[in-house]
Formats: sequence, structure tokens, C-alpha cells
Amino acid sequence: MKSFNAPGIATRTALFIAAPMLLLVIVSSNAFSLQLPSVDPSAEAQKKDQADASGQAQSPSGQASPQAPATPPRQKRIDCQHPADPHRRHMGCKDEAYDWDETLSHDWTGIRSKMRQLGITPALSYTGVLQTNATGQPHQVWSFAGQLVAALDVDLEKLLRIQGMSANVGGSWGTGSNLSGSLNTLFPVNSLYAPTYYLGEMYLQQTLLNKSLTLVAGRLAAANTFATLPVFTNYISYGVNPNPYPLGRNDITFFGPPTGAEWGTQAIYNVTPVIQVSAGLFNTNLNSANGANHGTDFALQQGNKGALVVAQVSYFPHTLLGDQGKQGEYTLGFLTDNNSLPSVSGSKTESGGYTGMFALGQEVVYQPDGPGTSRGLTVWGSWAYNAKPLVSVLPLFWGAGASYQGMIPARKNDVLSAGWIYGKVSNYIPGTSAEQVLEANYRLAFGRFLAITPDFQYIWNPGGVSAPGTAVAGVQASVVF
Repeated sequence: MKSFNAPGIATRTALFIAAPMLLLVIVSSNAFSLQLPSVDPSAEAQKKDQADASGQAQSPSGQASPQAPATPPRQKRIDCQHPADPHRRHMGCKDEAYDWDETLSHDWTGIRSKMRQLGITPALSYTGVLQTNATGQPHQVWSFAGQLVAALDVDLEKLLRIQGMSANVGGSWGTGSNLSGSLNTLFPVNSLYAPTYYLGEMYLQQTLLNKSLTLVAGRLAAANTFATLPVFTNYISYGVNPNPYPLGRNDITFFGPPTGAEWGTQAIYNVTPVIQVSAGLFNTNLNSANGANHGTDFALQQGNKGALVVAQVSYFPHTLLGDQGKQGEYTLGFLTDNNSLPSVSGSKTESGGYTGMFALGQEVVYQPDGPGTSRGLTVWGSWAYNAKPLVSVLPLFWGAGASYQGMIPARKNDVLSAGWIYGKVSNYIPGTSAEQVLEANYRLAFGRFLAITPDFQYIWNPGGVSAPGTAVAGVQASVVF
């Protein structure tokens, strides 16, 4: 029986509260020393675009957004289609400006515009999913899982005149039950089951070389930067949203919060307008990755050793607005971890680390309204491989699919998606083969801050064993506050 360490719990709880409050203290000490005029949100956003366009290097994933008021919406970077939503948000998206009509509360009667002028950008969203197994199990199980996610981004260049520096902290609160556990699936049917509250990422970011180079250090998640595609957010299955699931299933230190994060550092460099190189070094504390003490286990060493290293090269072939308005992204990467990992064979032995690779890409292949329009068909594919099946439950992964935005012309923001994923189970686990999932859903957009997604998944060989297939039906709702 574990002993009850009240001082230790109290210290970690204080750290959990102090992390975001530290940023607020900095804000308070400077905010009240400034007199702020009222700000029109669209005008303020236009000024930001003008500043970004004046000689600063562009991200390879897109050119500077055109100057436009809140309506019509501004064109977004390919990897930042929903920057107002902090839920599993891509690392680079926290700096992307967005219009207030992307949130339910809009501008809070001008408060948000004033905060943005100071360099303070809060974000809040809630996502919940109700699902049930329609077939394939002795009993029908209904399950709900939801997450309230918050983030606070502070532009220290505006606030403290530290050029190119910003800070970010996030957290989540989850409720619900684990349907995937009841169905014994390898690919979780959603990415929302993470009950209780967790501290998320917490880091400092510095941009250099006219924003071509971004350096980040602090509590980080590899999954929020590496091996992800924008189209993956159209799916509910954790098998592909936000990354190919085996990358984290084989090494939990790759996963992002909730539940956990790791101490780490990473760099993102825009080599040319179409090529981006990213690399990261992350700690391998399994307790921290599992969200011990609600994400406040900050220890570097607790029986672990070595580090997780991830690197990738991304190619964005259509970065210029005049290049037919298409959106494409192709990524090739590798990861390696020299920590001691448990064998999947069921023995108590441990083995050395592993090396793996991944490749993924997406492309808009059809636009019925012509170049530069939002309606169209996007196809994607992904692959992941782990060279050491002794420590990898799913050493081989394949996935492919398509999303069609605006199939119904009168509802140009709705998205119809279908996808298939395949996970080969390690040969060291007897009596297993592979699990496959087919998912189809239709995302109904109501305004730019609310989406409701009816979803269907069919799972062959749940758990990777010879068993009847399982059909899962459900509906997901997400709102950005």
C-alpha cells in the first residue's frame, strides 16, 4: 500500500495552480501600466497581417493571410484551419490570428481585442462524444467522454518587449467512460477519454531569422508537432486523430496531453518557402507521460534513461495564394528512443530502445468551384513502422482516406469523411494478427464555432484476435468558446 504524502501532494497541487498564475502575474504587472484604446477586432487583425507581410519570412505551409474583416473569413495556413480551438492544437497554430466569429463568445464586448493588443490570447473549447456498440459484443454499451480544454498564450514581445518570445500554458478536464476498454479494441474509438484534470504543455518559444526559425523549450508533446496532418482532425477515432496511433501506443512518451507531457526542446526551421525541417528531443519519464499527479510530475529521472528523438522533413507544394489555391502537405520522419522498454511478450524482461519511421501526406485533388475556393476533395495516406516488434505492440500501420468539404453547395463548411486504418500486431504476442477500422462521418458546421458529427466505425478483429467485428455508432459535438 502506497504511503500518503500530504506535503508532496500539496506541493504539486500548488505548482499546478502556480503555472498559469505565473503568466497572469506578469500580465497584471504590465497591463495596468498601459492605457488601451478601444480596438476593432477586424482592424486589429488587419494590422497584424500587414506587419507579418512586411518582409517577414512566411511559413512553408502558407502565405500571410490576406487583409480581410471578420466576414468573409481569412484564408488560413493549411496546418491551422481551426486556430481558435486549443484541443490537440498543432504547435504552430497558437500564433495564428483568427476572427472573433470563430468563437461562441466573440469579442467579449471588446475585452478580447484589448487582451490581444497586450499580447494575451486565451482559448477554451469543449468536445464530447456519445457512442455505442451497435453489433459485435454480447451486450450493448453506451459511453460518453468529454474534454474541456483551455490554453493561454502570452506574446512577450508585446508585453515585455522581448523580441520574438512567447509563452504558452494549457490544461484540460475530462469526464466519461472508456468504451474502447469495454470493446477490447487496439485503436480507441475516440481520443477524448482522459478523466480528471491535467496540466498540459507549458513552454517558452523564441522565433529568430525573421520567423524562419522557431525554438521551443519546456513541457512539450511530440504528438503536437510531429507526424500529423490537418485532415486528421476530421476523424473521431484515436487511430488517426491526431497522429497514427501506434507511434504513441508503442512509446507513450510520444503522446500529447491529456494525459501527460515531457520536458523537452524542439526546433522548426523553414528552409525554403516549401520545405520545413523539424526536430525534437524529449525526456522519457513514463510516470510523467501517464499524467502522474495530474500532469505535475516534473521529475526527469524515475527509472528511465535516454531520450526520445523525433525529426521530420515536410514539403508544402502549394504555398503561394496564386498557385491554384490547392493545399498539400507531405512529411517523412523518424523517431528513436534508447530508454529500456518492457517486452510485449508478457515476460518481465526489458529491452533496449527502438527506431521507427513514418510517412504521411494529403492533397486537394478536386475543387468544383475552381482554384482558391474552399469546397473540394482531399485525399490522404499514412504509414508508420517500428523496427523492434519485441517492444512494439503495433509495429506496422497503414491508413488512407478522403474528406470532401462542401459536398452540398448550400452547406460549404460541412465535411464528409471516410478513412481506413490497419495495425499489425507484434509477432511476439501469440494468437494475434491485425486490427482494421473503417470510419465514416459527416461534420455539420453551425457557424464557425460549433460542429456536430454523426460517426460510424466498423472494427475487424478487435484486439487483433480472431473475433466478430464490432460496429460503433455515435455523435460528437464540439464548441469553441
